[in-house]
Amino acid sequence: MGRIVAFPPTYPDEDFRSIVHRYHLQSPYTFTQSKRELFGKHVPKKGMLYPKNLSQIISQLGVTGLFAERLIQNHTYYPFLRSFLSHDLLKQFQEAMYNDSHTSLLIINTIQTSVHVNARYCPECMHEDYQRYQIVYLHRTHQFSFLSKCLVHGSKLIEVCPVCRTSLINQTGSQMPIEPICSNGHAILPYANSNPKIMGENLQLLNDITTLMNPDVGSLDTIHLKLVIQSGAKGYIHFRGDFIYKKRLLTDMVDYYGKPYLASLGLSPDHLMREKMLVRFLQKDSLKSNIILYLLLMRFFAGSVENFMKSNMSYALPVPFGTGPWLCVNALCSKYNKGVIKRVTRKAHEWVTGCFICPHCGLIYTRTGFPKEEDEKQFTIDTMGPLFVNKAIHYYEKGLNFNEIAEHLNSNRNTVTKYLKPYIGQKPSKTYSNNVDPVAVIELGFHQAVAAVQSKKEHCRNTILEAIEVLGPHASRPDIRKYNNHRYDWLMKNDRPWLEEHLPPRKRSPKKLDLEKLDEEIYVEMKKAVDIVKANPPRKQIKISNFLREGNSCVQARYYTFRQHLPLTRALLEVNIESIDDYAIRIFPIVVERFLKSRYKRLSLKLLQKFGKVYKKCSVEILKWAVSEAERYAK
Repeated sequence: MGRIVAFPPTYPDEDFRSIVHRYHLQSPYTFTQSKRELFGKHVPKKGMLYPKNLSQIISQLGVTGLFAERLIQNHTYYPFLRSFLSHDLLKQFQEAMYNDSHTSLLIINTIQTSVHVNARYCPECMHEDYQRYQIVYLHRTHQFSFLSKCLVHGSKLIEVCPVCRTSLINQTGSQMPIEPICSNGHAILPYANSNPKIMGENLQLLNDITTLMNPDVGSLDTIHLKLVIQSGAKGYIHFRGDFIYKKRLLTDMVDYYGKPYLASLGLSPDHLMREKMLVRFLQKDSLKSNIILYLLLMRFFAGSVENFMKSNMSYALPVPFGTGPWLCVNALCSKYNKGVIKRVTRKAHEWVTGCFICPHCGLIYTRTGFPKEEDEKQFTIDTMGPLFVNKAIHYYEKGLNFNEIAEHLNSNRNTVTKYLKPYIGQKPSKTYSNNVDPVAVIELGFHQAVAAVQSKKEHCRNTILEAIEVLGPHASRPDIRKYNNHRYDWLMKNDRPWLEEHLPPRKRSPKKLDLEKLDEEIYVEMKKAVDIVKANPPRKQIKISNFLREGNSCVQARYYTFRQHLPLTRALLEVNIESIDDYAIRIFPIVVERFLKSRYKRLSLKLLQKFGKVYKKCSVEILKWAVSEAERYAK
């Protein structure tokens, strides 16, 4: 094999496997040798889904890097996947295409999620290509796994001859039709579907795929962000922002497209609604596994992928109740109907509620907001506040009855009774200050709250002083808190200056943990654990968790917390974990023992994999060894 002398001309939408096949047709070597001449020694046995060692091709042909870029853009599946792959995977993809390295299984698996397992042709395209270019070639857009028909002609895509059922292309890609006939000489006749509605849908999908493959389309982060923004803008995200109504979104999308259309693209509504699918739906790392679903979602949101990409929609909810100031609704207040309330306490439940406290009269009221429609005139009064109470007391001491007091206060008898009931029987001229906890007012009533706050503070203070006296001068803050943590915490929240004045000073934080020393200590413990596990191996595969279980809980916790900073320990554990092949060798005697106790006469491969599931995962070499060893134990 020599240098690459010439590269075959490429055709519109040609699959890269077809280009490799046509290169082989002009080469004197075998197909494998032709591939190695192009891409180096590390070539897959099956068809080339993406190019490799492009650096060598560029060098030997004497072309610029633009040649390689066009080859990737126009003839591989990289452009279709590009916007759904992470930065790290894109980097691996680029390195695999430009360098001579082993095939990356991760990249192959990523491509195979979107590409049909067998190469397919459109009979109509075969005839058009043959008339135009005098050759039949494999089209890239025909190979997407979600398509069953040609998007241009509506013809059903075929992978075998309609007459003799012979495959049109083999698994390695060394045999492909170059004329519209199969290898047995049967003509492949065109048949197009000219249904206008279907053709319109196909054309729209083709435009969306073409847009998605454009190099200017955004990255995975951009697409994921746009999907989330559109979901929120269309009302599919809870107003708290912590929940996406995935099932409702998918249901609406199914209704929009219809089940038959989705089925034609390989999407089952029942499958989409499964719990596992719903969990992964709209997760950034899962977009690449079902690209057609998200392509349809883009069209559902914006009409087309192009409109979706161009949209600059932002998603934000208005601040519930606005930014203030808010009105006082107490007709007795001198600031009635004026924006004097500067703060609001918002709480999010099934909807958002706001608690408003007037600083002048003490009235507390609540409003309900998003997602319900906001209305400043709709509110619920939690407590009328000290201004109302003191006026009620004033009129009561003057001898007015409850009905007359209610008339003076623009209220009703029940409300007046509620607030005066605790006062009846008390000394005259008892008024109350504004310095009362609003929450206590709501929970206890205004008058009880005043007394409760004062008495509770004294009780809590006395408890802390008692704790300091009982525990002695050397007691720490945690010791004092343990004496009565409820009263300690209450004072810390409501009377902190007094508490700080009486508590001992805070202890200094301990010195920084010596991670290097910790690594050495845990290494010693884990060395003992490794010896114990190796001496008494478990029936299951030996993993890091087996070694950690032999240590105490403190060692386990410290390892999981600081493992990034424990190189010695990590190296020790990683060296001693058991590979799948080692595990398969170790448990072979156990499998034989189970077989000898069973009713079976021969330890076949199927039985071997039944007794030891590891033989479904181990390497081919170990599996062959196990099968040959098993033959010795036939009964």
